[in-house]
Amino acid sequence: MSDSEDSKEPGVKGTQTLMRALDIMDEVIDGPIRAADLARKLGMSKTTAHRLVQALKSRNYLAVTRDGFALGPKLLQLGVLATEQIDFVRIARPFMELLSERSGFCVFVGKREGDFSRHLDRVTGTQRLRVATAPGDRRPIAETGLGKALLLDEDAATWERLYVAAKGGKPSRAAINAFIAEMQGHKARGEVLHDSELGDGVRSIATPIRDAKGNICIAISIASAAHYLTDELRTTLALQVMRSAEQISAAVGYSGPR
Repeated sequence: MSDSEDSKEPGVKGTQTLMRALDIMDEVIDGPIRAADLARKLGMSKTTAHRLVQALKSRNYLAVTRDGFALGPKLLQLGVLATEQIDFVRIARPFMELLSERSGFCVFVGKREGDFSRHLDRVTGTQRLRVATAPGDRRPIAETGLGKALLLDEDAATWERLYVAAKGGKPSRAAINAFIAEMQGHKARGEVLHDSELGDGVRSIATPIRDAKGNICIAISIASAAHYLTDELRTTLALQVMRSAEQISAAVGYSGPR
């Protein structure tokens, strides 16, 4: 709709102006841009583009840089506040419940605490055999499937350091190399298939969840006895876990790789 057409429909003009202002901020997310380029990309007149960017600048939603208009201090402030106020457990819970209902397995979410992982929440599955891990449990991060999912963006040196720390001693070079190769495979697939080394026969499938910046913020996993969570079911279950991770990531602001 042209600018002249806006004026013919006063009942919707305010809404259209708001939507155009939001369109401008969507464009600025990717980096500074000039008003003339905004007008061209969004199909509006240069006069309208200039009027809107000046209005947004006056409220500190946009700032002027050498390369054009960029995100202003108000948006940056709101972004920080929004990040601080995200309740990952509350947001993830309905997706966890749905995944547990569909799969029948226990579902967990957890976060990284330095060299450890912390299980934050659990939805108990329908199976009679229950996984003993409970919300609040803290484990060396390289020791669990959920912890490994939290490490998929790290480099080989970090993986090695955390693996050695989890083993509490000096594992062989062969064992370290095998762990690094395992992590590289997990990273390539985007999901972790983990068999517990604690002798409890537990197997898990875990996937990272990303925030608005694309960083791993928490991870989600399903877990059960290995004879229930079989190799035959792995592909189907991994897709379900990854789908849940994608939905939670979208709910906390992740829009995919830029």
